[in-house]
Amino acid sequence: MTIDQKSWGYRRDAVLSDYLTIEQLVKTLVETVSCGGNLLMNIGPTHDGRIAPIFEERLRQMGLWLKVNGEGIYDTTSWRAQNDSVTSGVWYMSKPEEQAVYAFFLNWPISEKLVLSEPFATEGKTVVKMLGYSEAVKWLPLEKKGMTVMLPQLSYSQMPCQWGWALKLTTVR
Repeated sequence: MTIDQKSWGYRRDAVLSDYLTIEQLVKTLVETVSCGGNLLMNIGPTHDGRIAPIFEERLRQMGLWLKVNGEGIYDTTSWRAQNDSVTSGVWYMSKPEEQAVYAFFLNWPISEKLVLSEPFATEGKTVVKMLGYSEAVKWLPLEKKGMTVMLPQLSYSQMPCQWGWALKLTTVR
């Protein structure tokens, strides 16, 4: 994937709208990894090897995001459900050796409740944590399968990252 939507190389005449936003890049990464893929982000250096500021900004932003959420990206495999069938914008990955499933969500719900319809959770066994947040996150089981996660009330400055978040679900099926 190239950050510049119109070229794999450097273009002097590019305008800001030609570049993918960090939100688009994070979404593409999460969707790709959830489906079992890898992602290569291309940047086009100038003729003398310099990296344009817009490319540097996107790479630094992705680095900050991965610093918080990389645990749910690196060394993960696709899970039995790639995305949630009820809540759009939720994507799953897993680390079977750790009995962990990662639920990435790209939009913070206004209600601060996130419905995950795919995991089979068990009260007293399943633990939910948000990557980059130190406290456990409360959740309630849904009737047959799934769970409602009560996200913590965080101000913008308290958010562990921007542009998408990950929940680590342990001991779910």
